[in-house]
Amino acid sequence: MRSNRARFPVAGSVALLVLGTVMGFAARTPAWTAVDTAVSDWVQSARGPWPTAVAQVLNVGFGTVMGPLLALALVAGVALSGRRQAAGRVLVVIAAGWGVSWVLKTVVARSRPPVSDALVYGLGPGSFPSGHVCLTLSIVIAVAILARRTRFHRPVLAAGLVLVAGQMLARVYLGAHYATDTLGSIVVAPAAIHVALNAYRTGLFDAPWKRRRAHRGAGAREQVQPHGPGAGRIGHSPPGP
Repeated sequence: MRSNRARFPVAGSVALLVLGTVMGFAARTPAWTAVDTAVSDWVQSARGPWPTAVAQVLNVGFGTVMGPLLALALVAGVALSGRRQAAGRVLVVIAAGWGVSWVLKTVVARSRPPVSDALVYGLGPGSFPSGHVCLTLSIVIAVAILARRTRFHRPVLAAGLVLVAGQMLARVYLGAHYATDTLGSIVVAPAAIHVALNAYRTGLFDAPWKRRRAHRGAGAREQVQPHGPGAGRIGHSPPGP
């Protein structure tokens, strides 16, 4: 039975990706950057030992080393539990949601905030969008999908929203990103995930040999399907001469 719930169209997600890209280019303008800088100054005025410690934990936990390890551990854990299809979906979610950040960083090429204001070092080029926020949000979405139709779904969503909001604030607090970079992340990451999941459901990511095997199986079932009135009924025999 088909669900009565309306599905968000793929075209809508593509439009959000375009909107996010335009947002990134607009953020490169001096006027927009001036507003972003004012927001950053306001956030960074609250710096202190405890907020800095929390922000650094989020920085390391979802960074370029620990982040992929965390994602792989999640995928491996789901696969080892026997849910191989679910593990595939988790992999697609994280790869799409995090991968879009690397693509747009190259395309938009927005400069990072001044290094003099940063509490983190060795940042890569490209400020829009935030890779940390995209990865955090992707993992939250993946876990929420796993928890769907269970009693843990709402707690996971609530905790995930707090985590993503904290990561967005932490990136500005540490001086690694502008506020617009983090807002852009929550636009483009879910959109990329939605497009990728729809492609995954249609078998676009299947290996060619797997698609050929599925096609042969469908053809074999069609050949043995009985045809004509009364075909396939037990005890039916064709009429005599």
